[in-house]
Amino acid sequence: MPYHNPNSRSRRNVLRIVGVLVVLAVIAGVANFLHATTSEAAGNVKPQIETMQGIRQTAQDSITFAQGLDDPDRFAAHIETVQQCMDDYDRLADTKQIKYLLSDNPQERIIGLLYRNQQRTIIDNMRVSAHNLDKQTKELLSAVDAAMSDDFSQHAAQWLLQVDNPTQVNELIDRYGKQRAYASMREMLADLRSLHKLRSDVKQQVSTAVSNLHNAEAAAAAIAVPERNGDLDPAGWYTLATNVASTMGVQIEQTMEFNCGGQSGENPSGFVAAYYCQMPDRSQRNVVHMLTTHPDWTQTARSPWLVDMVKHELSHRSIMISCGTTQPTIAADRTEAVTNSYSVLFFGADRDRITNQQQGVAEYAMDASSDQLATAIHDGNCE
Repeated sequence: MPYHNPNSRSRRNVLRIVGVLVVLAVIAGVANFLHATTSEAAGNVKPQIETMQGIRQTAQDSITFAQGLDDPDRFAAHIETVQQCMDDYDRLADTKQIKYLLSDNPQERIIGLLYRNQQRTIIDNMRVSAHNLDKQTKELLSAVDAAMSDDFSQHAAQWLLQVDNPTQVNELIDRYGKQRAYASMREMLADLRSLHKLRSDVKQQVSTAVSNLHNAEAAAAAIAVPERNGDLDPAGWYTLATNVASTMGVQIEQTMEFNCGGQSGENPSGFVAAYYCQMPDRSQRNVVHMLTTHPDWTQTARSPWLVDMVKHELSHRSIMISCGTTQPTIAADRTEAVTNSYSVLFFGADRDRITNQQQGVAEYAMDASSDQLATAIHDGNCE
């Protein structure tokens, strides 16, 4: 009778189980190793790619910012170059080798191990591409900065005189007056956005100031002015003139000497009876001067002509607030005639009285053309 070992089958089963467990342990070990290896590889490169992606996002945001400015065509060449660099970077970042490396799926990351050498090469190329993208973004933002600086240089002095409250214009002047340095293109973009927002706010303030100005002009024009000299005494005429000026937020100052912008004297032209100074520091923005040493002052102070003179000087101020200067380009060499027309059309000054008082003074003579120019200025056309 053959010998039977009852433990032999169970021993074989045990060996099989042990073998399976060993295989599984080896597979698990390999899987853990691969997972650790791929995780380590992804972990090492992710910060670099995040930095590069940040450069790419700044480039995109810079393009969007430049395209939203008043004259985006001015930056078209720079925008096109940045876009090309961004496309070059995107082609590298979108390769399957990089996607496998950064995938959240462990299996895809393991597959990515097959492309390790290619991944290294692509990442090196991505660094070069991101560097070029950052450089071209700087060129774009520098061009934008130069354009904004040029705009500021041309208009800031005008804005300072045009707005009712100079706080934000002074802030703009202060910021442009300082040397600006940036640690990154993202920081530069943020500062330019802030400057652009401030500039937009100032331009809105200019628009609001002009709108308020026109409302005040209508109120000043509605103040009744008697026609005859004897209708009021000198104090009454002066009070009336003061009321017209105060409606505009302006005060009248009597002076014995002409003094405006460094020019001084008792009466430089022999004709000046009142004047308005456009001074860069706003000190004279809301002041009209009456020259009491003018030969005809005594007669003027007893007549409605006093009010017409004030309205003429207020018109200089209105033109300055509308255009940023008392001598806009559109007026050419007819500044005084246009100012007279403005006073008649928008302040209710008396045309016939002005014409009679200024007979023989050609530069002040009104006509249809000066009326048209005054209306154009009132409508916001200064060039």
